[in-house]
Amino acid sequence: MEEEEEDDFTAMVDDDDELVLELVSIEEAEGSRRRNNRPPKEIRPRDHGSGDTRIRLDYFCEKPVYNDFQFRRRFRMRRHVVERLVEAVTAVDPYFMYKYDALHQTPLTGLQKVVASLRILAYGLPSDAVDEYVRIGESTARQALQHFCAAVVKVFGDYYVRAPNTNDVARLLQIGEDRGFPGMLGSIDCMHWEWKNCPIGWRGMFTGRSKHPTMILEAVASKDLHIWHAYFGMPGSCNDINMLHRSPVFSSYVQGQATPVSFAVNGNTYNMGYYLADGIYPEWPTFVKTVRHPMETKTKHFAKCQEGARKDIERVFDVLQTRWGVLRGPTYGWDRANLSAIMQACIIMHNMIVEDEGPGARNTSFDRVGQLAVPYRNTQERNEFIQAHHRLRNWTAHHQVQYDLIEHQWVRLGVNAE
Repeated sequence: MEEEEEDDFTAMVDDDDELVLELVSIEEAEGSRRRNNRPPKEIRPRDHGSGDTRIRLDYFCEKPVYNDFQFRRRFRMRRHVVERLVEAVTAVDPYFMYKYDALHQTPLTGLQKVVASLRILAYGLPSDAVDEYVRIGESTARQALQHFCAAVVKVFGDYYVRAPNTNDVARLLQIGEDRGFPGMLGSIDCMHWEWKNCPIGWRGMFTGRSKHPTMILEAVASKDLHIWHAYFGMPGSCNDINMLHRSPVFSSYVQGQATPVSFAVNGNTYNMGYYLADGIYPEWPTFVKTVRHPMETKTKHFAKCQEGARKDIERVFDVLQTRWGVLRGPTYGWDRANLSAIMQACIIMHNMIVEDEGPGARNTSFDRVGQLAVPYRNTQERNEFIQAHHRLRNWTAHHQVQYDLIEHQWVRLGVNAE
């Protein structure tokens, strides 16, 4: 009898447990439905063919609806540059090829995916804002943007994100000489890009001088707005010195692979070029900074010239953010690798536009972004690395270069005044 009562009790408990679990599962399902207010996903007949036809009639036919000026304003570059991009990304990434899906529906063309990506980058639009014109879904537009940026970096990264070669160095030195700065290779500075969807666990690390998380871009640019060096991804809590110690801007020099630079100023000869920088950068001979609180007339004149020439890098940041609206506002991405690809793609296309619309094309060989100094392999390489390291941080040479440039600017002022 006792065993039968225990079996009945166990059966009642099991039935109660199953009832409770069923009620809990029903409540969880109702709660999930209440939390998720989105309607179920449905397949919309977008007519992809009409979107491609519209784009070609508007911009890519013999007599387009919109002229070259309107094309340049909306795509940020001329027509043949966009056609070059479409051809390049289609050749390297099968995602942009014309292929049918499992339902044999009319697929999106590579041109539609590139146009959608360029519209998002140029105007800073959300992914669903290009659906009405391009006829592309939100998730597909976001995926196309990722593939486009990765393909641009893969095809053009080695060419357009670069260190100057011998011809480029000679041209940059001539530009610096004409401006009163012999040996100048450009200007260096950093820019912050707000990261809206930064994970909560990283916000303290990526929040610096502003109240919002940011990522930092270090860049070197010349007077023609060409970006010669770009290093992106450091947290916003870092400053320019932290970026400098992590970036590969001087890696080629300490490895002995940098293009030779030689110039003379105020009777002294130097074999190391320099960048114009603001006051936070260290006192290295590779940086020429302004004079803080100048008292003499010649130092005031030098400070005015240095601060005016250093505005090149500020102009580059303004043009970069104006040209690519996605960099002007906060980014809503989650993946740091995708955000880095977007930044690099925007810099590459910026340099393509500068090359296309600037004074002539350049045939150069370039270094990869992020190529850090390799460890030395023997004693001689180790000694050369240490010597280059000390030359790079020579405090005395920094002040000697600054003094010679002050005298040179003052003499040049007298010659121009006469």
